[in-house]
Amino acid sequence: MKQPTLKVMLTTVALVGSLALGAQAGQRAMLSTASHGSHDKGHQKPSTSAKTSFHKTLFPDSTYMIDDGGADDSIGLTAGGDIIALNEFTVIPGNATITSVSIAFGTPLFPDPSLNGLSYTAVIWSDPNGDGDPSDAAVLATAPGTVSQAGTDTFLTTNFNTTITTANFFVGYVITQNAGQFPAGDDETAPVFLNRSYLAGSLTQGGGNINNLTQNDIPVATIESLGLPPGNWLIRADAGNGSPTPTPTPTATPTPTGTPGNALWYNGDADSVNGLANEDSDAILGQGEFAHVYDDFDVTDPNGWDVGSVFSNNQIDDPNFTAATWEIRQGITPGNGGTLIASGMTATPIVTATGRNIFGRNEYTVEVNGISVHLPPTSQTGLYWLNVTPVGSSGRSFVSTTSGANCVGTPCGNDQNAFFDSNFFGFTFAPTSDPNLGQPYDFSMGVNAAGGGGGGLSLVSSASRLAQGVGSFDVPLPGVEGRYAPSRDLIVFTFNEDVSGASGATTSCGTVQNVTVDPSNSKSLLVKITALSCDQQTVTVTVNGVTATNGDTLASASTSVSFLFGDVNGDGSVNNQDIQGIRAAMGQKANSSNFRADLNGDGAINNKDVGVFKTFRGDHL
Repeated sequence: MKQPTLKVMLTTVALVGSLALGAQAGQRAMLSTASHGSHDKGHQKPSTSAKTSFHKTLFPDSTYMIDDGGADDSIGLTAGGDIIALNEFTVIPGNATITSVSIAFGTPLFPDPSLNGLSYTAVIWSDPNGDGDPSDAAVLATAPGTVSQAGTDTFLTTNFNTTITTANFFVGYVITQNAGQFPAGDDETAPVFLNRSYLAGSLTQGGGNINNLTQNDIPVATIESLGLPPGNWLIRADAGNGSPTPTPTPTATPTPTGTPGNALWYNGDADSVNGLANEDSDAILGQGEFAHVYDDFDVTDPNGWDVGSVFSNNQIDDPNFTAATWEIRQGITPGNGGTLIASGMTATPIVTATGRNIFGRNEYTVEVNGISVHLPPTSQTGLYWLNVTPVGSSGRSFVSTTSGANCVGTPCGNDQNAFFDSNFFGFTFAPTSDPNLGQPYDFSMGVNAAGGGGGGLSLVSSASRLAQGVGSFDVPLPGVEGRYAPSRDLIVFTFNEDVSGASGATTSCGTVQNVTVDPSNSKSLLVKITALSCDQQTVTVTVNGVTATNGDTLASASTSVSFLFGDVNGDGSVNNQDIQGIRAAMGQKANSSNFRADLNGDGAINNKDVGVFKTFRGDHL
């Protein structure tokens, strides 16, 4: 809320009689009294607020949303009538079919039980000319609803199956209200997205015109242009296959076919017995939620392996996902993730159909290449565990079980030593044989590597590092770097031996400034680059003539970094999921779990980071 009181004279000719819009906050504004004039709008700030600035939205997070999940205010027509509220959204590729619309009514600051029981109509409109202005909005679909749980920030969901064919669209509702009621929940907490939330209204109950929004007593206009405090309606839309709350395992009758390629370790073809959730999708699980499956492998060469790529075979609803993550760990035990040896993310995974269809889903090999990691032999270090997870799909993903057919290396799909880690399903590195999971299987995944590492100098891992005031934080590579501090980018190369230096470095975009030994880790080299011109590009950085302190040398080592400024979650697109990540950490100092939300790299997550997001919103790799 911006002001203790608000008086704005509405002189628009369409606003006749005693019509006024009332914004409820604090004590309800008495807008038709002589002291305010017959055409005033009123808005009063409460003395206290029970709502924090940013709080977790109710499950699930929606595909399309611009609110933070809480109403700071509620708005209504002073004398009663029909109020039409709508939000504007841009279609996200692959998410053009709207499966539901969710709306929260009223505000918890001043709950009004009289709103419960009111009838409303949820509406989806197209934007025929694609300009984001609903003056020409055309109704695509409607569905009736009844208000309940008003003033509790509870979203009421109405199912749809409506495909958007225009670049933009609108979702909202029309509701008939009485004088003194304020049904339209409004989020006024920064950041507010201007020119995205619209309002229209009719003096007559039942007279609201959703088919021609300009032909209302209050023609359609943005909230802020009507003199109300800037805000966004608590109106959301979801897209996808409309599946219910996910469960860890799929069920259906399998029909397997196909075989994979070669590897130093491959756990085996899918046996069509089952599959276990292996996914990282905001649209399906919710913001920041994931499910990862890890299975073990043995590095048998006495000189170790030089890993070039890793992969997993997954039963996937939608193969058009935006990225893939990978991890190699050691020492996993029940409830303990052990030691992370190497990890990364790529916005350009290799996705190949295996030809198998299992439980009604096609199976795909999801491969991350461009990796340069040396793994010492298991005889020296113990077993390794691998995970490769698709990111950003609009559907479900399950890694296939295997019984070891066509396996390579050891174990060979026969030791049932896999683990499941998921904050969504509530498991922390649980053995998949855990009775609560009921998945005593092995899983189809593998490692492409060169054996006979020779025991010499080799690259173990790489990362993109940024000093962020309160500390330095690394994004594992290959991966997406979304922090906008291009003159301070450091690419970290970590080797298996102490290093003394390098002859130089090159980059496919930007400029190399210098190469130094990391003062905090004698096994790492720091390549400082300027990457201002490299946004929306995948850049290869190579360090040449690396020398170890024991005299070993390495001709060169390379890694890749995808620069996409504003991309908080690293999914290869700057969209509403990224602003949700900033909102979740708003007001915090950067730390190891939220540092990607500190987009300007100053160590604090605040509106400056929102500004960076807005600058690059809509960009993608």
